[in-house]
Amino acid sequence: MLHLTYYHQAGVVTITSHSWVVGRYSLLLNPPEATLSDRNQELIATYSAIRRSATRVINLLRRYPYEQKFYYEMRNRSPRSIWNVAARLLYLNRTCWNGLYRVNGKGEFNTPFGRYTNPTICDSNRLRKSARLLRRAQLVVGDFDEISSKAVAGDFVYFDPPYITGHQNNGFLKYNAPLFSWEDQERLARLAIQLAHSGVHILVSNADQPSVVRLYKGFNYYRATRPSLIGGKKESRGVITEALLSSYPLLDCPSEVI
Repeated sequence: MLHLTYYHQAGVVTITSHSWVVGRYSLLLNPPEATLSDRNQELIATYSAIRRSATRVINLLRRYPYEQKFYYEMRNRSPRSIWNVAARLLYLNRTCWNGLYRVNGKGEFNTPFGRYTNPTICDSNRLRKSARLLRRAQLVVGDFDEISSKAVAGDFVYFDPPYITGHQNNGFLKYNAPLFSWEDQERLARLAIQLAHSGVHILVSNADQPSVVRLYKGFNYYRATRPSLIGGKKESRGVITEALLSSYPLLDCPSEVI
């Protein structure tokens, strides 16, 4: 099987029909139009704020210091305006431990402070570029099933779910179970297959585990590699593999059909 190199923040998808992206928005999209959706209201609010005025978000971020005390004060805040919501989420993402988004049973962000040397809290160029791209997109808070059911033949749908597997020995389980369960994983696979049979082009990035891959009967299976910093122990980090599951041949590369 061919091993592809795949970076979450560097992928590019260019299409001529409508694009639907459901999940963490790890692909940088450049289609004529797109729908981006997630159940995380703070994430959608952040993208909305950046789209409306990246400058306002940038001005807030530039005032935030990289200090442990300030970090925990910010983590405990519950801002109301979308500008403050966006600045808080971006600040926590840039300064928390290994950039890990983790919540407790109440849905509250609880990743501890990360120790870095001069982290980039505000990347103004990237935020302004993101604002331009987001102006082409419709932003929606909702479940993937409801949102993706509107896709029609010829559309492209990319799913990027949390990496929940069918076994309990999974580091992502304790981080993502409140947000995305194994039942959701099965439901996503059923929807992906249903949409593919309707003529929708489907791409899913997921955990490279047999229990997950087996769910996508008839899909093309590619194994991608990427660097990972997530892991409590240094030896658990490094290069990891992910499964790319597509309803169509990907980049004319050979693959295994499930």
